[in-house]
Amino acid sequence: MNYKNSWWLVLLFLGACSGGEDGRAMGTLERDRMVLSAPVAEQISAIMVTEGQQVHAGELLLQLDNRSASAVVAQRRASLEQARAKLLELQTGARNEQLAAAEAAMQAAKAQAEDAAKQYRRAQELYHAQMIGKAELDSATALKNQTQALTEQAQQQWLELKNGTRSEQLAQAQAQVDEAAAALAAAEKSLADLSLKAPRDGEVDILPWKSGDRVAAGVQLVTLLASDRAYARVYLPQTALAQVHRGAKVQVWLDGYSQPFSGTVSNIRSQPAFTPYFALNERDRARLMYLTDIDLPGAASLPVGIALEVRLP
Repeated sequence: MNYKNSWWLVLLFLGACSGGEDGRAMGTLERDRMVLSAPVAEQISAIMVTEGQQVHAGELLLQLDNRSASAVVAQRRASLEQARAKLLELQTGARNEQLAAAEAAMQAAKAQAEDAAKQYRRAQELYHAQMIGKAELDSATALKNQTQALTEQAQQQWLELKNGTRSEQLAQAQAQVDEAAAALAAAEKSLADLSLKAPRDGEVDILPWKSGDRVAAGVQLVTLLASDRAYARVYLPQTALAQVHRGAKVQVWLDGYSQPFSGTVSNIRSQPAFTPYFALNERDRARLMYLTDIDLPGAASLPVGIALEVRLP
C-alpha cells in the first residue's frame, strides 16, 4: 500500500497492533493502482484524458511522438517485401527466355568445339606430312581444348537454370524472410507502445506531465486506479489467524458510513509484517501482524484511502 506520509504508516501499524487486543484490525480502502510509463525518451504529442476521468479498457490516454517509430516500421516493411520477392524469385526459377538463351549459348559453344576439333585433326595430318610446324599444331590443340572447356561451361550453366534453385538457397531466403518479419513485428510493437491505453476500466489518478513535454524512458506518465475491484487492506494480528482465513466473510466498517460492508478475505500474507528480534512469548506473538486483503464489492465507487476497521470474530 502506498502512504503519503510515513507517520500515517506508523499510526496505522500501531493501531493495528493495539486493535488485535480489542478484536479489531485497522486499515484503509484500496484499489489496484496501474502505472503507465514511457517506453522510450520521446515528446508527448497529445493527452486525451484528465485527472479524475473514468476510462475504459483499451481507451487511448496519452500519445507520444511516433514519427521516428513510424519511419522504422516503413523501413522494416520494405525489407520484408524485398526478402519475400527474393524468395519468390528463387521459388519460381529461371524464365523461359533465360533457359532459351542459355541453351543457344550451349549450342554455339558446341559448334565452335566441333569446328576446333576438325581444325585440330587437319593440323595433325599436315604436321605428320611435315607441311606445318609444331607451333601451328600446338595452336590447334589449344583452341580445341579451349572450345571444349567453354562448351562444358555453357552446358553446366544451362543445367543450373533448368534444374532450378538449390534447397539450401531456398532455406536461406526463407530465413531472411522470417528475420525481416520478426524485425517488422518488433518495430510495430515499439510503435504501438507509444500510444498509452488503459489496460483495465478505471479512473485517471495522476497526470504529472503536459502535452509538449519531452520525457525520459521509464518515467511515470499516467497512473490509474482500477474501478472493477475495491478491497480493504488491514493488518491482521497473529492471534486472529485461527478464526480468519482465506474465503472468510467479515464485516468492514468505513469511516463516515453507519452500516458495515460485507467483505471476503482474498489473501493473507504468509510472512508477518513485523517480527520481534527477541523470543516469541505469548505477548510477543500477539504483536505479529499479517497484511490481509478483503474484497469489498459494494465499495467499488468509493475513494481510496478511507480509514476502516474489521471487527474480528
